[in-house]
Amino acid sequence: MSGLPPANPDCVFFDFDGVIVDSLEAKIAAFGDLYAEFGAEVRASVEAYQRAVPGETRYAKIPRFHRELLGIELSQAEIAAWAERLRHIVADRVIACPLLPGVTQTLALLARRGTCAHVVSGTPEDELAAIAEAKGLTPFFRSLRGSPRTKPEIVREILSAEGFAPENCLFVGDAISDHACAEQCGLGFLGRAGRAHPFPDGTVVVENLLEFFAVDRDPGAPKRTRAA
Repeated sequence: MSGLPPANPDCVFFDFDGVIVDSLEAKIAAFGDLYAEFGAEVRASVEAYQRAVPGETRYAKIPRFHRELLGIELSQAEIAAWAERLRHIVADRVIACPLLPGVTQTLALLARRGTCAHVVSGTPEDELAAIAEAKGLTPFFRSLRGSPRTKPEIVREILSAEGFAPENCLFVGDAISDHACAEQCGLGFLGRAGRAHPFPDGTVVVENLLEFFAVDRDPGAPKRTRAA
């Protein structure tokens, strides 16, 4: 199990969809639209998988959907072409989605504290940068990283480049793949989710990021307990 969130992290790694932007439903619908031409049953299966596994990149999902639902093996060029089709469907929809409650205040608070923040997402990096810029989020982050590289690869590169100790850093995510990334990289983990969440018992989970980040972090303050 990944560790408890450090009280005053040196660096915070944020997933994007479902943590910063309330875009999970928009992405589910976009994947459904991408496969709509293959019929209602295929579309429903695609949407169900996207709902269950939001953190997996489109470069993994698209060949999986073609192989398992359509019996088609895609070449790398074909995967890229389908990913580009998805980009045209999804980007404007995500830009139109609202930020999740407490996000703006949390990012401003971390900036005032001088806490380093990065986005580590399954979204393609250029698309992620364009969405963040359109939503005015770029100034809050030291970098915005995304696919095709995996989240653990990105996190380890940043830790090495910036000299952070993993145990003093925090990953904030909404999917079990985010929890796995934190575990693999030795980071503390904070779940951004409602009462029903995919994380192991003992994971600290909040619906509004301010529930964690706005708490008094003085050494004498009461310690947080883990949510069941």
